[in-house]
Amino acid sequence: MTIASFKRAICATAITSSLLLTGCVIHVSPGQIAEQKQQDLSVSAANLSTLKIDAEAGSLTIKGDSNASAITVNANIYAAKGDETYTLTIEKHGDTAELISKLNNGSLSFYRGSSPHIDLIVSVPTNLKLDIDDGSGDIVIRAMQNDIRIDDDSGDIRISNVSGNINIEDDSGSIMIEQGQGRIDIEDDSGDIHIENSQGPARIIDGSGSISVKKLAGLLAIEDGSGDIDVRHINGLVTITDGSGSIYVNDTLGLTIIEAGSGDLSIDNINGPVKLDR
Repeated sequence: MTIASFKRAICATAITSSLLLTGCVIHVSPGQIAEQKQQDLSVSAANLSTLKIDAEAGSLTIKGDSNASAITVNANIYAAKGDETYTLTIEKHGDTAELISKLNNGSLSFYRGSSPHIDLIVSVPTNLKLDIDDGSGDIVIRAMQNDIRIDDDSGDIRISNVSGNINIEDDSGSIMIEQGQGRIDIEDDSGDIHIENSQGPARIIDGSGSISVKKLAGLLAIEDGSGDIDVRHINGLVTITDGSGSIYVNDTLGLTIIEAGSGDLSIDNINGPVKLDR
């Protein structure tokens, strides 16, 4: 196939898929990514209750600081040469600060190595709520004292030492939560889930991937499509609905298995009512 016919084929596919394009721009040769620039942003946290983040590609690290009086952002911007426009802003709207991080790349390109992205390190007062919509890239959150909501497409999520409720909707990537104090609510399509040393309760709805929950001080409900389940030291009733994969439960205040599907089942040290429906 010639380069010209290759371009025509991709453009035709885009039209067939009802994509509204003003033109079909194809970079046949792999592009190169270079660090375009570093940029710092800040805004006063006075009278704020929430930080809302709308980020596309790139890692996101959020660090809680009990002494902070402002939200500060350190960004490393990686863009293709010749196609380097981006949006990076933080603005206050009432009691909410909104951080937007997007690369304005309108062409269909192939890249050697990583694709364009913006990596963010954000320092915030610990008392703010977090409301995050993320495209791709890993998320790390540490030392926050209020509620956290995350809607994530892809990338690993790691949360530690937080006091508020956690609500996660995730398409793919592993999730790890350690030392949480509030309720945990996870809806996940694929990827491993690990929760440890949290006060609970917790609810997990998972499509595929292993689930491990250890040292939870509250009720635990799991609805799992496929993947192994390992549950230990739960100070509450455990309820499991499972499609496939092994199930191991040790040291809980009760156990109800509504459906075990296929896979091995092992239970030990259940200090309460047990109901098994296989």
